[in-house]
Amino acid sequence: MKLALLGTLFLSDKRKDLLLLLIERPMNIDEIKSTLNVTSSAMMTQIKILIDQGIILYENDQYRLSSFGEVIVKKMVPLLNTLMVFEDNKQYWENHKVKGIPAHLLESIEELGSCELVEPELNRMYELPKKFTDNLVQSKYIMEISSSFSPTYPYKYIELARKGVRISLIITESVFERFETEYSEQLKDYLGMENTELFVCKEDIDFASSVVTDRFLSLTLFYKNGMFHNHAMMSFEMDALKWGEDMYQFFRQAAQEVTGL
Repeated sequence: MKLALLGTLFLSDKRKDLLLLLIERPMNIDEIKSTLNVTSSAMMTQIKILIDQGIILYENDQYRLSSFGEVIVKKMVPLLNTLMVFEDNKQYWENHKVKGIPAHLLESIEELGSCELVEPELNRMYELPKKFTDNLVQSKYIMEISSSFSPTYPYKYIELARKGVRISLIITESVFERFETEYSEQLKDYLGMENTELFVCKEDIDFASSVVTDRFLSLTLFYKNGMFHNHAMMSFEMDALKWGEDMYQFFRQAAQEVTGL
């Protein structure tokens, strides 16, 4: 019975589309046909299967979800959204480490929504992707978690901070040590501004970086072999920004603020 029900829900795109449609409101067959662009014969076969399973009901010339069906479809939506996140960039997720993402955020990764993998041009492989930097310079605030070091960051963030952008960084101890050793003057400039914050996290950060602004979320993961490539998975959806802010707050709790050298 369990396997039969799973097959009912997931083996047919028409059934899935119908269920997602009826979660909005009851509809008659003409509305269903028009919205889903299907024929009566094709859809009635799927409707009969769902009625037999008790997932939808036929009342007053309309089809609607049963109470049981409503529960199922509400549970389906996060799963389908999660599958969409992974399927849109399947090769990326398969080849990169996701375990560095906190478990509770990995479980809600469907909130990333539509993602786009952005990479530098071939002749600028050691620079940040253009789409990332174009949106970064238009942001009003920036919150980043980073376990990787980029020589461009001290200069880029000081430049943006001087323009009034609010910037808060969480970095690992090893990244901080390199900043302090090789870029001490830039670090002093950064710490001396009123609109900047710097935190050092003593916990492991097992991904390259997470950047969230008022415009976008950017997530850069390590390859499964530990290698780093200068790319970013970007999302511009509001739920993704909230997800990125939750990620920042999670690591902020394990970090200590640096107020001066």
